[in-house]
Amino acid sequence: MKHPWTISLTLTAAAAALAVGAGLSSPVSAVAGTYEVVQCDRANRDYADARFDRVNGGDYGFLYRCEEDEDANALQIRPITGSPKGRHGRISWHAPTGARIAAVEAEARLRDDAGHEARLAWIGEDGSEAGRIAGGSDDATGFRDFRREPGAAGRPGFAAILGCEDRSGCPASERAKTWIRSVHLTIADVRPPAVLPGGSLSSGGWHRGGGTLGVVASDEGSGVRAVELRVNGSSLAPTRTVPCEVIPGTAKVRRLRPCPPAYAAQAAADTTRPPFADGANELRVCARDYGGDAVPACVTRTVNVDNAPPELAFADRTSAADPELITAVVADRHSGVAGWSISYRPVDGGAWRELPTRLVAGRLRARVDSSAEPAGDYVFRAVAADRAGNLALTTSRADGGEMVLTFPLRERTRLGASVAGRSRATVPYGARPRLDAVLRDAGGDPVAGADVEISERFAPGSSLAPAGRTATTDANGRIRVRLSRGPSRTVAIRWPGSRRYLAAEAEPVSVSVRGRADMAPVPKRVRAGRRVVFRGSIGSYGAALPKGKLVELQVRGSGIGRFRTVGRAFRTDRRGRWRMRYRFDRFYAEPARFRFRLRVARERRWPYLAPALSRTRSLTVKPRR
Repeated sequence: MKHPWTISLTLTAAAAALAVGAGLSSPVSAVAGTYEVVQCDRANRDYADARFDRVNGGDYGFLYRCEEDEDANALQIRPITGSPKGRHGRISWHAPTGARIAAVEAEARLRDDAGHEARLAWIGEDGSEAGRIAGGSDDATGFRDFRREPGAAGRPGFAAILGCEDRSGCPASERAKTWIRSVHLTIADVRPPAVLPGGSLSSGGWHRGGGTLGVVASDEGSGVRAVELRVNGSSLAPTRTVPCEVIPGTAKVRRLRPCPPAYAAQAAADTTRPPFADGANELRVCARDYGGDAVPACVTRTVNVDNAPPELAFADRTSAADPELITAVVADRHSGVAGWSISYRPVDGGAWRELPTRLVAGRLRARVDSSAEPAGDYVFRAVAADRAGNLALTTSRADGGEMVLTFPLRERTRLGASVAGRSRATVPYGARPRLDAVLRDAGGDPVAGADVEISERFAPGSSLAPAGRTATTDANGRIRVRLSRGPSRTVAIRWPGSRRYLAAEAEPVSVSVRGRADMAPVPKRVRAGRRVVFRGSIGSYGAALPKGKLVELQVRGSGIGRFRTVGRAFRTDRRGRWRMRYRFDRFYAEPARFRFRLRVARERRWPYLAPALSRTRSLTVKPRR
């Protein structure tokens, strides 16, 4: 579907340059409002803002049936095949930048089966679940209405999910489902619009004769709904209401951002006719976003004539040490430079990509990320406007050559890392393994003095927060770092790059840590019928043990051919300490020798390698006298 704001409005080059150079400002006094978005509903069959994602394409499938009026009318998630734990299918809606979801109302069918769990949930800033709204059940059910408000702060997103939560995996199911329709989202546009006067007459200095007036507005939330321009209190063109995705006959809208995120308009004006008057004239431009109770954002300028454009040219060459710094020399002999921009595009054509640009001591300075574009030749364009609205545009260097550069501009690098020479290492409990890494450029030469970022993310079940540090490469491009002690973890190694070199990231290093089990010494001999207390501890540094850890006391000897569990498995305390009392039978006719040990069992969310075994302790049971 083509949105109304994809049809561009013509701006004079002067107004466009002023908008780029001066930036958009948002007055503190403006207040944003709320609006209701309707999708997959009889009022709006479209669901253009719904995002469909899944961990693996073969596990869960989507059906799109919002155009129907039967009972199956819904956006649907179903299992396609069996699935391992942690995979899911998700349909989500995310508030635009500058907005939050203040309430959600929807109809949904949620049914769990065979480990597949259906649910509605809030989505956080990182895209993960941030609070459950509703869950499914094992029973068949029709559509139910759900309405939730997350509180004053709102939430970034909302989702309908069907996922496998059984640790042994989930088989294929004909019954598990998550269906959703009639999605009504109340959006709180928490940021006001940004607005700036455009056109030649909005710039500083003195003017005479004809010119142009314009408005340049943007809004990150609902978009720009209306723009208004007044001179000395009288409304003038280009005041207008902007076309938005409104459902006819209502105030509700079809899209999360119903109006264009940016809008610019201008019209001709004659300063010799009212409402203009000689002297200072107040120019006031306003922009309004979509939503009830929204107060427009407004700025004012004083319109108080220099016809020579600025002098503008790119520098003759770029710096070898900083090739992505683009500079252009600019000067204006009269009213002074007021707006500027640097942009680029492929030599073969296409849209211009604007770069954040600064004016420093008579030079325009912009930085381009050449690694973010396909390799090839790109032409650069500089634009500058003076305060009277005169415009200069160039794609040439000062020596007359074309400003064309070949991407990428920075050199490529390679980063490798290992622990004990391996990308998957196993170390003893309590060890601080050494991480080795080397950074080299495309020619194989070392990159020295580079600050490499190292982060350790511990296995599930750990109580330790991810650990991060920075290490600097030596003259050989190498780093050697002792990692922290603690549970198994994955180590990520990244160099963000420099102005000369591109960023590099090594393959993650997996460090598995063996578990530890300890048993205190026991008596060498004990009479039959007597009780012995076994005690000890397990290695639990960095492990979360809210309910203790499952362990087994095992015994072998006196006819027992292999180690067997004494009684049943039991749990340590929260510090990993354990204690077990055991009474030996009275009816021993001759001495019997046993060996005991502790076994740390495998268990979900245990962040160490298991099983782990203690050293054995020997004990002889002597007959009663």
